[in-house]
Amino acid sequence: MGTSLTFLVVWLGAAVASPSPRLKLDLSDGIKDRVAFKQVETFATTLCNGSTVYVGGNGVLYQINFDYSPSLKMITVPGKVAECQGKDAALCGNYVMILHEFNGTHLILCSTNWSNPKCWLFQFNEMNLFINRRNRVLGPGTCPEMPQHDFASLVVDERLYSVVPDDRDKMYLTGYRKGDFPARLNSEDKWMEDPRFVTMSPLDDLIYMFFRERNELKNQDTDPWISRIARVCKSDKGGSRQRLLSKWTTFLKARLICGMLSDSIHFNRIQDAFISKDPNDSEDTRVYGIFHSNWNGTAVCVYSMKEIDGIFANPSFKGYSSIIPTKPRPGKCVPDTSKLPDEVLALMENYPTVDTWIQSIGRIPLMTNHQNHFTKVVVDSVVDLHGVVSRVLYLAMGDGKIQKVLERKGSSTFIIAELTISKENEPILSMSLDSNRKILYITTAKELVRLPLVQCEKYDGTCGRCIQARDPYCGWDYKKQKCVPISSNSKNIWQDLERGDACSSAQMAHLHSSARMITINSTLLRLPMKEDISVYLSCPKQSYHADYLWRFNHNHEVLPCSVNDDHCLLFISKLSQSNTGHYECISNERGVEHLHADYFIENNGGLSANLSSVALVITVIYHLLR
Repeated sequence: MGTSLTFLVVWLGAAVASPSPRLKLDLSDGIKDRVAFKQVETFATTLCNGSTVYVGGNGVLYQINFDYSPSLKMITVPGKVAECQGKDAALCGNYVMILHEFNGTHLILCSTNWSNPKCWLFQFNEMNLFINRRNRVLGPGTCPEMPQHDFASLVVDERLYSVVPDDRDKMYLTGYRKGDFPARLNSEDKWMEDPRFVTMSPLDDLIYMFFRERNELKNQDTDPWISRIARVCKSDKGGSRQRLLSKWTTFLKARLICGMLSDSIHFNRIQDAFISKDPNDSEDTRVYGIFHSNWNGTAVCVYSMKEIDGIFANPSFKGYSSIIPTKPRPGKCVPDTSKLPDEVLALMENYPTVDTWIQSIGRIPLMTNHQNHFTKVVVDSVVDLHGVVSRVLYLAMGDGKIQKVLERKGSSTFIIAELTISKENEPILSMSLDSNRKILYITTAKELVRLPLVQCEKYDGTCGRCIQARDPYCGWDYKKQKCVPISSNSKNIWQDLERGDACSSAQMAHLHSSARMITINSTLLRLPMKEDISVYLSCPKQSYHADYLWRFNHNHEVLPCSVNDDHCLLFISKLSQSNTGHYECISNERGVEHLHADYFIENNGGLSANLSSVALVITVIYHLLR
């Protein structure tokens, strides 16, 4: 058994190895748009509302506007201090858990209120209790009692949808509008087994929910969790007086598969999900999910919403063997669900599980990572110079960093960069995408950071650096000789997202140069030298996909890196006459060479160095041998 297990682990590592980021960008000092909270917020909820961002913390609502300085306003969330009976005292407080735009004038927020949840309507710094149709304060059963509980919520058409754990793991819908819409719809206890919801999302006339639940197969050889996608109709009003009264009548759930079935590799525990629409193709909507495994691996899987809708529209029901009603088919959205035939309601009550499993595109994960867990995902759509839509994934990692990933044609990925947001690498609590303004808001326990998605200046300097970055937001302007943001009317721009081929010979000829060696802007540095010393020549890496080496006296001799990590270091022991001459640090990426550092060791007791000053300060370390 031990031998088999060892073989499996080694094989898995080879089969689903994680690609590496091309660049590692430390933005901890470069991002100026960041606002520190007045207290550590272990749990935080973020809402983007135009140029204003709201963050709900423990007993406080932060109102932040980055267009002015940025400005920070703190608004106290009402609540009466009390003891949380039988609950963790450290988590007993007034945590804001639900925060949404409710309509054109108000926000809705709900807080734990010391284990007695309450909801509020907020406008112009004023909070008023949210009173439902029965003249009761909305809160219990809508907002979780404790902040660590897994739940999900959203607002659509002035209706608050929330999934909140209680003793029976209910699923509630609350409507604010008057009229015939019921105040609350519940789920049946038997529909889900200890569910842990991660997110909800509206799409057309449906509400989609993503969660994991206990596996009904309970043995040592199976993962105790499986992942689900569920959906209900927005028009669902509940059933008849005889069946499913004030209950969902359109609730269907299906299993999400992430892994490789043929090799018994499974990532069964969904952690986050994001629905991404293609601006050029309404049918190419996709679901991006982050999944964990029971053997400490993580993966990103992508699903076609067209395929998901097809499975839900014409389902076979697990455990149901009779003839399926067709007028209407169970789960279909209808104007008045209270008038559904009893046979339809009976089937929905007892057989809500779709028998067909939903497979990811390509039947394998888009990405995997076994060293640093994926935790959250948002996806932006970018139209390139040729009108082709690329998707850029922003993946929060367990160490607080973010991977920026280019996805092409649904299966090909390229990690553009790994971004360091803060020096302390705080875990990321939430990421909120403003795709129209191309901004990503990142919330940690200590601060809110506004990250611009377009950062072409990071690749400026040469055509090669710009094109090889394969960043769909950027292209090389060969007239301005700059890496610039692209737009629908961009001209004189080069971009190659498929291969990242940096400026072909024809393109270089257009630039009046046929050279394939690119020298980065440099500064002359002179340093004193003594006889019989050891020296490290340092060369910072600017691409982790390039091969680095040293050339001595212009190709007379090729030397490997003595140390090859974030720097390519060359160690020279006991300098002598034979060591004098030029030392060039060269990178080669896809056939394009860059000269990063050029040292010249003279026999007159001096050392001069032509050093890159683009991103890092190059250091030369001397060790006296005494």
